[in-house]
Amino acid sequence: MTADNISTNANAKNRGVVIIGANLAGGRAAEALRMAGYEKPITLIGEEPSPPYERPPLSKDVLIQPDELPDQFYIKDDSYYPDNDIDLRLGVRAESLNIDEQKVTLSTGAEIGFEKVILATGARARELNIEGSDLDGVHYLRALQDARELSKELQPGARIGLIGMGVIGAEVAASARKRGCEVVCIEPLAIPMARALGPRFGAWLAEIHRQEGVDVRLGCGVKTILGSDGRVSGVVLSDDSTLELDALVVGIGVIPNVELAEAAGLETDNGIVVDAFAQSSCPLVYAVGDVANSPLYFGGRGRCETYQNAQDQAIAAAKAIAGQPDEYLKAQWFWTDQFDINLQVLGDVISEAEVIIRGDENSRNFTAFFVRDNIIRGVLTVNQPRDMAAGRRMLERSITVDTAALADPDIDLRKLIKKAR
Repeated sequence: MTADNISTNANAKNRGVVIIGANLAGGRAAEALRMAGYEKPITLIGEEPSPPYERPPLSKDVLIQPDELPDQFYIKDDSYYPDNDIDLRLGVRAESLNIDEQKVTLSTGAEIGFEKVILATGARARELNIEGSDLDGVHYLRALQDARELSKELQPGARIGLIGMGVIGAEVAASARKRGCEVVCIEPLAIPMARALGPRFGAWLAEIHRQEGVDVRLGCGVKTILGSDGRVSGVVLSDDSTLELDALVVGIGVIPNVELAEAAGLETDNGIVVDAFAQSSCPLVYAVGDVANSPLYFGGRGRCETYQNAQDQAIAAAKAIAGQPDEYLKAQWFWTDQFDINLQVLGDVISEAEVIIRGDENSRNFTAFFVRDNIIRGVLTVNQPRDMAAGRRMLERSITVDTAALADPDIDLRKLIKKAR
């Protein structure tokens, strides 16, 4: 698993699948192709020096113990790729995708012919463009090396600032507090994780962070990043107040990596436009994971930046290529671990709906069901994994629910499912 230095004949008769992006989506796509019985060559190309790994631990486990990667951090052992005849090429970039000639050109000058291509090019961190954003001590978190570098900053008593309190910002804040840092979160919106949680539960999360000692500044922006001797020393906020900092983490969203697709003439719109089988506007090319703009479970289209989507959409693309098409259309699910909280969200928790609370909303153990016309459209759980499992089944089956029974923690949700059969 070294950087590529072997040129492949682009005109070879035995063309296979080239997967661009050796991340979770790319790795799962390669695995799923072999599991589906695909026997032709598979080439998996990645810019990072590491084989495919899971990104959720970066903002948690790796920040807390950077020298002890969690079990199963890498999605497969090193031996898996040669054992399954998957040509894993790391530390190399795909420079161009030529659909007419069916070849990919790499940064090494190598050309690889393909039968089909899977684009798992992911997304990159959106960067700040203000004075001081290029100073040392300004961090972004997207890759393993980013997490290891940021972890060095998280020393007890260090003053850590975060711009943006989405999922990454909130998780980093929790990890920094666990490391004994002083933490201030600067979020321009009125609530943290607004896009994921909506106003009610975003406000709930803000209060949890305050209880844990995080200085949460909402409805506030950063005008300037201050520096001393080339390193960040603080920020000037939109209200002209100043914060002294030892390091700054920027989490203001991501930009999908569509450049390769656009240059190849594929349809893009905030991502690479694909159908429910992950196929792009060109039948030879599929796109999966963070970069794919795909049909959504409740209608419309969008990109889904979740572990589940990266994995399951990759499997759908592999099955389609292997001649076993299986439509991928699932209610989106994600989880986040912050402090002593496991927060899970399924489906639509943003649109207007009746919210049924099961348990005590002011605690750290409850479930919220989002119901419209007596049908569950979304589920949010806090340290209630069994409720999420039951809620998933009710949502996917569009079961008509008794809202009073949903709210009663003494009623087993599984009985409601059986009753609806």
